[in-house]
Amino acid sequence: MKRWVASALVLAVGCTPLDMERRTERGPVLRTYLQESQLGERMPFARTEVSWPQLTLRFSTADICRTEQHAEYAEDIITTRSVPGAAGAVSSGGVLTAVGGFLVLGRTLFSNSPDRDGIDREGHYGASSRKVATTWGVVLLSVGVPALVAGIVQLTRSGETKETRKADEMLALREVPCQPQPADGVVDLAGGNGPPPEPRATVNGTLVLSADEARSLSFKGLLLDGSPVLLQDEDLSRLETFRTCASLLAAPVDPEALARQAKTHPDRLRTKRELVRACTTLPGAPAGPLLEAIDSALALGTGIPQEAKPSPPATTPSGTEL
Repeated sequence: MKRWVASALVLAVGCTPLDMERRTERGPVLRTYLQESQLGERMPFARTEVSWPQLTLRFSTADICRTEQHAEYAEDIITTRSVPGAAGAVSSGGVLTAVGGFLVLGRTLFSNSPDRDGIDREGHYGASSRKVATTWGVVLLSVGVPALVAGIVQLTRSGETKETRKADEMLALREVPCQPQPADGVVDLAGGNGPPPEPRATVNGTLVLSADEARSLSFKGLLLDGSPVLLQDEDLSRLETFRTCASLLAAPVDPEALARQAKTHPDRLRTKRELVRACTTLPGAPAGPLLEAIDSALALGTGIPQEAKPSPPATTPSGTEL
């Protein structure tokens, strides 16, 4: 009997499913810090300098320095464990145990006389009320006690635990050239239409292009000894502005042609004005006469002085706005 009760108890507790829910809550920021490192791969770079009518490209090799901004914060991992039906098992097991215990402990309250109203085939009278109460009490205890114990154990297994740990998050990443060293080599002007220009050798890490060369040569990128050359946004914008201005400022100023364009295509002329205006950012670029002629043509063509009428947005190379 005891073995049967123990087996039922083990099965009741061990086979009950345990539901587990885990969630993560972010806590306060503990600290922020910077982490710097070098990638260890030197790459060719170029800087641009303009002294009209020349563009100077200064080549160098530099490592890539990476700066990471991190935030360290507290993180709470909350685990909630629950057993479905644990409360019901405690309630029903408690009722059955109480009734069964009452029947067993209070069996003396029942008559021990056999039931003379009933007789079996062998001539035996029926069981007494005390024996019936004892039997039912044992049965109820056999069912109620395992259910009660199992429910209590399940309730003890339920609950919530909290674990706090440190977590790290990268907030920003910045990579810039560092530790530059002048570099000499053969420069290829690559990526243009038609046959590529002849390669050119640097002198003391520099290559000089005139405005006439920048206007006639077709290229989209630079190669130093076969490796792509990287340019910062400011240097790339200055290079594109120089090439644009080399074409705009090459032709002589024709006020009559500008006046006709102001009447037929004023929007195109305003766009050209913005491009010429960007040329004023290049040291020594003779953009003043052309800019004044365009303003005069627009004022005559529209009847409104150009200074009083804002120019519409134009596709100006980045970094050339005043």
